[in-house]
Amino acid sequence: MMDARVSLSSIGVFSLLALMVWAAPLVPLIAILTERLRKTPVSPVLAKSASIAVHLSGFLLTLIFSAFATPKSGLMVMYHGGALSLGVAASLLFLGGKRLGPFAARAALSGIVVATVAALWSILSAVIVLGHANRLAGGAPLCIAHHGPWVKIRSIWDLRGFSLYTTDSGYKSNSGWYFHGVMIVENDDGRQYFNWSPRRMQYDRIEHPGRFIAPLHNVCEPSLEFWSEL
Repeated sequence: MMDARVSLSSIGVFSLLALMVWAAPLVPLIAILTERLRKTPVSPVLAKSASIAVHLSGFLLTLIFSAFATPKSGLMVMYHGGALSLGVAASLLFLGGKRLGPFAARAALSGIVVATVAALWSILSAVIVLGHANRLAGGAPLCIAHHGPWVKIRSIWDLRGFSLYTTDSGYKSNSGWYFHGVMIVENDDGRQYFNWSPRRMQYDRIEHPGRFIAPLHNVCEPSLEFWSEL
């Protein structure tokens, strides 16, 4: 009974963390709307305290997740977590409204701008992923998937820059979930495999896909209807 309660409790914590990460990009918009609709702004002391608490906790969580991420994904985890925590912290600070001092007001505005730019980059990455994949495939059947057994590309939302990268830890170059996003193209001369590079914003050809213990051939099935299914 104790183990069951612990397991359920752990699931609840991870579900809450996942919900917070998912909802974090909406916080700046919610904060701006709240600040405009409220008759009186939030107390500057409360706004600053909440902002500092969120920023520090977000920074700590980012460090923890980046420590367990793959070496190639560590920077992406830092950028992702940093942008989210900065956006949420700046949004909470923004709730102080005109009662904030000039320095705090500039900090809130700067944080929202940085988080917005990061979000726009993430969305733009999805457009680049689709464009580059379409050019490489040249009309041939294709599919795109994460290099893992559980997460599938279900919509364009899954192709965002802050989504299409691996966070699995403990991988080796020939045995783990090594690749960020695998694209398989079914050409007349056989299948070609590509890996999405978040750093270079392009697909790189995987020359020897059979050398990896974690398989590539079964992550997804190339299809001409892939685009219409997104």
